Amino acid sequence: MTRKTGKYVGRLGDKIVLIVGGTSGIGYAIAEAALEHNAIVIVAGSNSVKMEEAVARLRCSYPSQCSKTRLRGITIDLADGENLEANVQSVLRFAANGAKINHVIITAADMMPPPPPLAGITVQSLERSGRIRYTAPLIFAKYLPQFMDRVSENSITLTSGAHGHKPDPGWSAITGYIGAVETMMKGLAVDLKPLRVNVVSPGAIMTEVVRQMLGPHYDMAIQMAKEKSLVGSAGTPESVAQAYLYLMKDPFVTGTVLESNGGLLLA
Repeated sequence: MTRKTGKYVGRLGDKIVLIVGGTSGIGYAIAEAALEHNAIVIVAGSNSVKMEEAVARLRCSYPSQCSKTRLRGITIDLADGENLEANVQSVLRFAANGAKINHVIITAADMMPPPPPLAGITVQSLERSGRIRYTAPLIFAKYLPQFMDRVSENSITLTSGAHGHKPDPGWSAITGYIGAVETMMKGLAVDLKPLRVNVVSPGAIMTEVVRQMLGPHYDMAIQMAKEKSLVGSAGTPESVAQAYLYLMKDPFVTGTVLESNGGLLLA
């Protein structure tokens, strides 16, 4: 007897999902969630060792879902401006693997080290941040129609952040790019219609990268995040991953910024 796939849970079954920035943090949690929904998952990251480790961890956690055809990994350096277009095409071709991609999610960001104060900004640092956070998603969108059908069932989801609406000191440059991503998304939703384009805007999400970045100040940061949250807690990658799942599943939402920040903007 054929097992009936639910019309809600089964929406991502056998769909090809490419997660750029999928080797850790939010991206890794999205990969877990997509595998639990029986999707075919490709994770891309800049570090080959981290990529291989992430794929191995996912295969260990989801052995029945993680054959070499249903979970694969590839490296890409989004900061490499000279080769960015060729590298993006290679990743899309690898993900499609002779078929068509259904969903692309980009969570990659330049999280290490923390952004410098305004007086420490350089042209070089600005260009690097811009390539990763703004230029790379735009180049993915440029080539995506070659590897994805432009239908409303398919989507590309970008990532901004609550700092774009409530910046902390020293975040001027990053705040600018966050706002640019949200505005760009609206233009892409028009240019790529009926393919859907959206943004998730996370708040304070405590990932392993954040833990490494904060070091001994991590516990203090957790406490501060709780105090700034209406729900009394810091966010986790697993919680915000739900936002990306929703945007993949709902074929009627596009041109939208979906916030997952614990009420940070009202606190």
